[in-house]
Amino acid sequence: MTSICPFSAVAVGDSVLVTQSHDVFLSFTWSDIVEVEKLDKAMRAAGLRVFRDSLGIKSFDGITAELRTALAESKVLLAYYSRRFPTRYACQWELTSAFLAAQSRGIDPRRRVLVINPEQNGDHIGPVELQDAAYVQRPRKDAEMAEIVARVAEVVHATASPLGTAHSAAPMLPRLLHPRRFVGRYRELWQIHSALHARELPPAVPRVSSAMVVVRGLAGMGKTSLAEQYAFLFRDAYPGGMHWTGPLDGADTRAQFHASVRAVAAAMGLRVHGMSPEQVRAVVAARIETAGEAVLWIVDDVPSGLAAEVLNELIIPSALVRTVLTTRTSTPHWPAPVVELTGLSAEEGEALYDEILDVAEDERAAIARLVARSGGHPMIITSSANSLRARQGALHGADFVGLLDGARSTVADVLRGDIDHCGPTAVRVLRLAAALSLAPIPPRLAREVIIDHRLPEAVEELTLKGLLRRVGSDWDVHALVRDTAGTEDELTRAAAEAVMRLLPYKEIDHLHRHAAALAEQECVPDAQRAQLLRAGLDWFREQGDIVAARAGANRILRNGAASANDRIAAAGALIDAGDYTRAIDVLAAPDTTNDGVRARLLLAQALDHLGRYDEADRWWPSAVPDWMTGRERVDALVAIAVGHRLRGRFQPALDLLADEPLDDRARLERARLLIITGRIRPARQLAAEVIAGFDEPELLTHPLLLAAIGVQAEAELTFDLVEFTLHDENWDRVENELRATRDKLTRLLGKESPLTVAAAVRCARASVPRGRPKQALRELGELEPVVVKVFTDRHPLCHWLRYSTAQAHAQLKNYDRAAAVLQDLLRLQLATIGEHHPDTMMTQLDLGIALAMTGRKAAAEELVAVAERRIGEALSWRADLRARAAVTRRLFVLPQAAWSLFGLIDRKWWQPKPE
Repeated sequence: MTSICPFSAVAVGDSVLVTQSHDVFLSFTWSDIVEVEKLDKAMRAAGLRVFRDSLGIKSFDGITAELRTALAESKVLLAYYSRRFPTRYACQWELTSAFLAAQSRGIDPRRRVLVINPEQNGDHIGPVELQDAAYVQRPRKDAEMAEIVARVAEVVHATASPLGTAHSAAPMLPRLLHPRRFVGRYRELWQIHSALHARELPPAVPRVSSAMVVVRGLAGMGKTSLAEQYAFLFRDAYPGGMHWTGPLDGADTRAQFHASVRAVAAAMGLRVHGMSPEQVRAVVAARIETAGEAVLWIVDDVPSGLAAEVLNELIIPSALVRTVLTTRTSTPHWPAPVVELTGLSAEEGEALYDEILDVAEDERAAIARLVARSGGHPMIITSSANSLRARQGALHGADFVGLLDGARSTVADVLRGDIDHCGPTAVRVLRLAAALSLAPIPPRLAREVIIDHRLPEAVEELTLKGLLRRVGSDWDVHALVRDTAGTEDELTRAAAEAVMRLLPYKEIDHLHRHAAALAEQECVPDAQRAQLLRAGLDWFREQGDIVAARAGANRILRNGAASANDRIAAAGALIDAGDYTRAIDVLAAPDTTNDGVRARLLLAQALDHLGRYDEADRWWPSAVPDWMTGRERVDALVAIAVGHRLRGRFQPALDLLADEPLDDRARLERARLLIITGRIRPARQLAAEVIAGFDEPELLTHPLLLAAIGVQAEAELTFDLVEFTLHDENWDRVENELRATRDKLTRLLGKESPLTVAAAVRCARASVPRGRPKQALRELGELEPVVVKVFTDRHPLCHWLRYSTAQAHAQLKNYDRAAAVLQDLLRLQLATIGEHHPDTMMTQLDLGIALAMTGRKAAAEELVAVAERRIGEALSWRADLRARAAVTRRLFVLPQAAWSLFGLIDRKWWQPKPE
């Protein structure tokens, strides 16, 4: 049995947010007015200033300015929490607002929200913090009433300031701006909130995940509506704003989610083109972390049966993001609490009929029978309420009861009946929806397909019947309604044609999803299906989403009517995603290789990526045609320049990139070429300009920034080696500057920031020319896993780290170990940067020396001969390397014993005596 008066008087903050005018805000439902008036009278008699709404708010009306002001100016809220209390929106809003206002000021809400429970138990009360000892039972005697009033007064007098408000300045989601006929579910709303904010609950409340919650229920049970109501009612708990993703189609769940996240990133002003889905999620999370405010992210209608690793991708990796997922069935063993959504209660069902007539006992019993017969399914009860609302004014009590008792009690029967009673234009709207994806329908698309002046009236008809709802400016039709309505072939084909016409208009949302859905409709001609698939592929490539583009490419390649151009575009997407072998298979077909420059260019690139340079040579075009413009032209120029570089043709590559307007990719390729040809200072400047363009801290892992960091480090390391000799006093200054830069970046950005890691590699490498091989090996060994994690083992920084590791082993005369490291490195460099890159040549030369020092003279001589020739051809400006290669080459004519002299000779050129 609950104690009659558990309220305690605890002093709270003294700051005043608004001018106080009330002690108590009395929250109640008008069905309890008799008991509430007694309570009101007793508190006023005790000298308490009480605010009580004297007019009442109808079920689906908004909150008045008077109520908002009164609640903010009250010290405490006292809720008369009967079973009907949580079915009324006004009651929900009042209690929730008071609760969040207290929380936002660091006050225990139980000191500001007091509850009287007139029921036998507290299982109807939400949130959980107000259950058990947090409420008192209804007073049945004058002495009990007096005790409750005294305790309320004690809490009021211990409170120095009013509740105020917890107002979020973040814009409201467009889908929340339209009126909703939502009733009840208050307990479930608080279950969601408690799960998302478990870390902030009092110690007595059981802990669950504080980041995510799953809302699970059968189709049509109201999961989306519950998520919307949570976002609307609890919006002030999320000053960082809210994001909505979904509904998600089963075939492309990942792609649809990542496209939504990419759109959020773009709205945040982040440059994410070319970033992987994981990277985009990470930069969005980083931006949210930078802002430092809680964000709500709703992922709606997640398909059933997804693996845990897929579900993990639907969560933004930030402690500030609270995620609500709605689904029909959840994945076992996925660590998220579940809010089970079942049918409406009798009290909740009754609330849907409030505005139709004053419900008497006979009508209340009829509603309860319908709720029991239908399992409380919201679609069934709402359909009945909508039907009765349409006949409002012509109903009497007996008619009301008869209609309810005769109402259909299965969802399928209800939807078929509702659709059968729709006008022909309204039915066409539903059949159009059935042919499209689950995404909302842009009205412009509907107007292009259904050319009928009655369309606005049809949409209004569907809205009143609950078969269509407005989501922002778009229209949404529930999946069950779509399935029941079915499709119409002529309408579906017209929709396909309309989507193709509208796709160039980027401001119209969801068209790419509708194009993908229409491409799966068998009544659409094959050629048109191929066009729709190509449109989707182009959209994803334009967004820089290589994962979704690859999925689109695979769909095109499965379509027998795809043109050669479509297949070439698909091959380009495969190359973007690293699927070079499959791209080659597609491009080598006669219908593509005969299709001109695009196919030849892509085929050559794919072959080069696999190191098949001789095969690629025949496909490289000699120039970029004038008809190629914009991004396509820059892509082609960079591709041909890279092809030249990999073959040692550095000046033709530079000439290609000399006069064209350059984007970041072209500028970095030009910088690489400048380094190779000895023009270090302009290379450093180009790399620095690219790095400066990524000034957002969230973009530290952008692929272009990582590449620019690598190019800049390459330029600076090359500059250091060329400009300073071993005994030059500048080495001390350079090394001190390197370490100071590394330490500063570590403090500002952390140890695993790409900029920090690049600086740390340079510091560790500096120990090699200073003759500190043991220190170098220790530092390089600690850095290697971090470099691989941040940059991957294909990045130049990882190459240089391993090259320096081999040099340190050589300084310690551990030539076997040096040779092993260099052999692995050479294989990696040949596969990534090619045999003509200076780094590859240097590795080849040093590997030859290491092999010679271990007695493997034949293998060594071949390597050194090739390296000497290539260094002489390509690196004439590197006198140190040319001399070292020449000396090494001449030693091969001497017997093995003479190689003991190499250590003395080599120290002059590169290797100092270890300290």
